Amino acid sequence: MDLEQRTMITYRSCYVGLIALLLLVVPQFAQQEFDDIIDISKRMVALERAGNYAEALPLAQRAVELAEDDVGQEHPSVAVYTDYLAVLYHKVGDPQRAEPLFQRAVAIQEKVAGPDYLGVATTLTHLAKLYLTIGKAGKAEELLQRAVAIREKALGPEHVAVATLLNDLAVLYEVEGNYVKAEPLFQRTLAIQEKTIGPTHLSVAITLDNYAKLLRQTHHSNEAAQLETRAKSIRDQVSPHALDYPMKSP
Repeated sequence: MDLEQRTMITYRSCYVGLIALLLLVVPQFAQQEFDDIIDISKRMVALERAGNYAEALPLAQRAVELAEDDVGQEHPSVAVYTDYLAVLYHKVGDPQRAEPLFQRAVAIQEKVAGPDYLGVATTLTHLAKLYLTIGKAGKAEELLQRAVAIREKALGPEHVAVATLLNDLAVLYEVEGNYVKAEPLFQRTLAIQEKTIGPTHLSVAITLDNYAKLLRQTHHSNEAAQLETRAKSIRDQVSPHALDYPMKSP
């Protein structure tokens, strides 16, 4: 199981961001341009969800251009579409193009909404995902820590979106062999998840499996087996489509 599968960082938030954003910017787009960007957005998301990343790329680029033309280069809509374009470049295996786009999206968001804006945390997690997959764990750790701080401040320390990032940070530490830092984060993740989304949510199973892997690596096989059994029980009862949040361990 690879690092990306163990983590809960997903790009699903892009879909939500696009839908919410389009509702917010209706008054700022001319009607024809708005109709065009709605159509492009629907098509590129459909292609992305079907795994046709290369086909979605030119549509995402066009969406960025339309947004820039209509609302300027430093508008939240441009940041969201730029983030989405970066996601697609990452998915087609082009991190060199993806990285500066993620960085641009963060810069726009910070300028127009401030460094503690929740959108900043989302893009930081996407960039952290990129760094994790290209072996830059140190940079990923820094971004995840900042994203956690933003979400804790905006949503509270016991929000499930905070737990998502705590799991991912724990996975990163565990992969690096820093079990002392990883274990309490897995424990905190489980506590938040069980309180907010319930003990049988599929995200809980991912965290249980991740924590179990750490326990096996630290020679606590009996405890690990108990967590693995519980995780299997959850997966056997829950549809795979129920996963909304977490990164699984490699």
